[in-house]
Amino acid sequence: MNLIQLKESAEEKNRIEKLLNRTQKELTQEQNKLIQLEKELQKEFEDVKRLEEGGLTSLFHDILGTKEKKLDKERQEYLAAKLKYENCQKQVENLKQELERLSRELQQCGNPEQDYNALLSAKEQQLKAANDGTLQKYEKQLGYYFSQKKEVNEAIHAGKMAIKGLKLALNSLRKAQNWGAFDMVGGGLLVTAVKHSQMDEAKALIHDVQYWLRKFNRELKDVQVNQVSSMDLQLDGLTTFADYFFDNLIMDWVVQSKINRSYDGCVNVLNQVSRIVNQLQAADSTLTDKYTTTKKELTDYLVQA
Repeated sequence: MNLIQLKESAEEKNRIEKLLNRTQKELTQEQNKLIQLEKELQKEFEDVKRLEEGGLTSLFHDILGTKEKKLDKERQEYLAAKLKYENCQKQVENLKQELERLSRELQQCGNPEQDYNALLSAKEQQLKAANDGTLQKYEKQLGYYFSQKKEVNEAIHAGKMAIKGLKLALNSLRKAQNWGAFDMVGGGLLVTAVKHSQMDEAKALIHDVQYWLRKFNRELKDVQVNQVSSMDLQLDGLTTFADYFFDNLIMDWVVQSKINRSYDGCVNVLNQVSRIVNQLQAADSTLTDKYTTTKKELTDYLVQA
């Protein structure tokens, strides 16, 4: 490999190492969150069970005539806790797979830094007599453009995957809205079942969407080009989007009303991600032009040196 190729390989290895560390940290956080959600799920289950099986609490609500209302509320809270727990389980599984993939990629990188430093040292010796720093300047520029282009492309990919999932989820929610409207005027058990089926489909899609939103968030942290770094983003809101989605979804599910809140939430996140991806694509085009121009300048210089 020549100096440019070794520098690119070293930058790629560094990128993978940073992403692996970030992913490991996020996995630890999700595993801790899963433990807490499991406790909450068990508590909600016990609350429902206590009312269903009787006891002092159940008797109290029986006397007040509020047992059914209280039971409905406890069931809603249990179902919401169950959805959040299942979603967190999925995120833990996805993050573990991501760590395995990154570990394999890191192992395949080898040790390009050592080879690069050795070749650079030899080249520096050749240019030492001329006290020439032009080579280092070009290599630094190319390394930066290459690294940022990789970061931008990874973010674009994650963003596009999130957009794809959001559009599919919106389609399912749109169908659920239509069936829900029919259900509100007495559509019967079949209509209710179809509506719930569409909502189940949306729920499954949102699990995957949250994974890509989290990956999108991680990748964006390393993007430093002006078109993107100047944007006013609320990325934490994107990564916790699924929690709010499930809160709205389970409430709408139980009362069998329109799914407007979950639908509007999807639209809002879709618009944000689409806007960012468009800016990333513009940044990618700029970086490509800069990289190509600088590489040609370096090639010309080395030929002349």
